[in-house]
Amino acid sequence: MGRMSEISAEGKLPAALRGAARGPLAGRAGGAQCEGHPSMSEERSSPATNRGELEAPAIAGHSDVQLVMTDSGELKTIAVRVPTNGQIAVIDGLRLVIGEETFLPVVDGVDDEAFVRAASAQLEEIFGFGLTRNLGQRRDFYGETWELGDNWGHVGFGGERQNSTILIALSGQGTLAAKGGWEARLYQFLTTKAKRPVITRADLAHDCFEGEVTVEQLDQMHTDGFFTNAYTIPDCQHAGNWKFPNGKGRTLYVGTRKAGKMFRGYEKGMEQGDSTSPWVRLETELSNKSMVIPFDVLLDPSAYFMGSYPKAFAHLSLTVAPERLEIKRRSAEISLDASIKMVNTQVGKYIGVIVDYFGMEEAVAMLRNKLGQWPERLKVPDYMLADTPVHRQERMRSFNEYEFGPSDYSGALEAAV
Repeated sequence: MGRMSEISAEGKLPAALRGAARGPLAGRAGGAQCEGHPSMSEERSSPATNRGELEAPAIAGHSDVQLVMTDSGELKTIAVRVPTNGQIAVIDGLRLVIGEETFLPVVDGVDDEAFVRAASAQLEEIFGFGLTRNLGQRRDFYGETWELGDNWGHVGFGGERQNSTILIALSGQGTLAAKGGWEARLYQFLTTKAKRPVITRADLAHDCFEGEVTVEQLDQMHTDGFFTNAYTIPDCQHAGNWKFPNGKGRTLYVGTRKAGKMFRGYEKGMEQGDSTSPWVRLETELSNKSMVIPFDVLLDPSAYFMGSYPKAFAHLSLTVAPERLEIKRRSAEISLDASIKMVNTQVGKYIGVIVDYFGMEEAVAMLRNKLGQWPERLKVPDYMLADTPVHRQERMRSFNEYEFGPSDYSGALEAAV
């Protein structure tokens, strides 16, 4: 990133929003709390004074803005780090770039495949899975793209416009599949071994499985200024059927990618196929278009999640993020229920006839997949189920002018003697 000089700047809140600084959810003038906002549980609070009073943990004021000046004269803001009582958010997607020279000390050749194999070995050490196959396509302006794990992301190599860098994109499924502790291992790699590392995007998420926060409440919070961090009210968009909810899920978008920060609140359970699920996911997408994303986001994602919209997320400081295995289990349960409903609707009558005619045991043997394969929607992401990465696959031997080529063994040489 080059030499940078830090600048501290203090902004001022509009008068109508200054009440939020006095209380986590006091967004209106005079500190009145909107009835549509999620309530805070006092049972999760701890005494703040010897008088036994209960109050939410303090959150750093969002009026302090950190700026950096790059060598090229570009001014960027740095995502504000906010301390919390515990981890309430997780990384749900990540994109970063590193210089190709990162792998020069360990490559076992000078061809492009040597860099692919070296990158695959390093990523397997971090995530538990490496590169599995060449997708044979250009993506993100990189000339060659490889699949990461079992479709859990991708890695890009080459490209004239990419300044000799390698793109590593980890999807939300990839973060679930990765071996525990991957965040710390990636942080160690980026800070000690990688050359020219930059995090270009980080998605931070908090799950409300029981509908502790609803999309209607989030929409009202935007109206009341809880997503307004400065003077300008961020843009707001709605996706899905908000007038007549139909169980297919709705999404609230706040902010824009162009601004470098965007919030999504959506009905995750319904998106997964459960029309009655109360599961709502809160996501903040950070990008380096107008800010620097520190590597510390890997070690403390909750701090940066809380710092993105301090007033809107204040009530979450009293909660704890669900474990990753719980997220996997909920997703699998919803997908299985949706699959049963789909099979019953589409082929249930046929299955009934086949079972009545052949009997249960023989019918199951006839109908089940002969290869024992699972549908994609029912697969639970797990690094232990990933395909063998390319660096541990048998390598094809190359031929040159000093060696026999494949056609030399056809018998033509012997016939010419």
